[in-house]
Amino acid sequence: MKKLVLLLMCAGLLTACSSSSSYSTQVSDGDSVLVSDSTLKVTKQGFYEYLMDSYGGNEVLVEALTKIADIELTDEDELNDLVEEIKTEYASYTDDDLSTYASYMGYDDVDEYVDEIIVPSAKQELLRKHYISDNLEDMIEEYCVCSFKKIVVEKESEALNIISEATDEDAFDTLMEDYSDDAEDAGMVTKNSTLDDNLVDILDDLSAVEEDGVYSSAIKLSDDTYAVVYLYDTDHSNTDDIIDTLSSDSDVQEYVEGIYLKKYNFDVYDSKIKAAIEEISDQYLD
Repeated sequence: MKKLVLLLMCAGLLTACSSSSSYSTQVSDGDSVLVSDSTLKVTKQGFYEYLMDSYGGNEVLVEALTKIADIELTDEDELNDLVEEIKTEYASYTDDDLSTYASYMGYDDVDEYVDEIIVPSAKQELLRKHYISDNLEDMIEEYCVCSFKKIVVEKESEALNIISEATDEDAFDTLMEDYSDDAEDAGMVTKNSTLDDNLVDILDDLSAVEEDGVYSSAIKLSDDTYAVVYLYDTDHSNTDDIIDTLSSDSDVQEYVEGIYLKKYNFDVYDSKIKAAIEEISDQYLD
């Protein structure tokens, strides 16, 4: 907290902090002054309300989802494994030194950072993955999950020639080498992936294909070029990759978190915090 106060003061952000009693929640001894001079007075309640304005909605959500995870998640080893994965990932940002990363993020030590940030993050991720796993087929259909490679050409006639020549995946891969500047493996995508609008419009059809192979039609893109698409992994047997892809989709995150929050009758009685949560997502509250 001391570091946070110092950072805010250095940034000149505390000038707006004054106790206005705009929250129904109050801190003890709220009128006591934390910082004051001839032009500035910051009380404990004022600083609390500043923090609530800035982070309150998100922190309430994290706390609620963490408590829900404590009920829903029963495999401690699974959680510990994910925590270790996240720790390794974050440590890689600073030459494999998580303590440096924790210090950079403003925490006194690694344990504090792990307990306050990594463990809640891991719990929320596992919540999403469990829901997605339990409802996988519906989620694949709803979010149009599919994997494809594509070649983009200027003329429809050229695209149709490629379709006729792409008799199998090896043939398509050879054609991708011939069109190397205009070919890519898009990998696994959802309807929320960054794709040409016309590809998104047809993604529902692409994801419904049940056999690997070249899509039978040339797809006209928004810039009037044409895409030839080769679909693969259409049996959706790579479930771990699908779950990871969906779990990292921000729309899926909001949807799944909303499911759990409503399941446990989550509600907020402070009007300002409630409004902040509704601004984050319309799926968290009834």
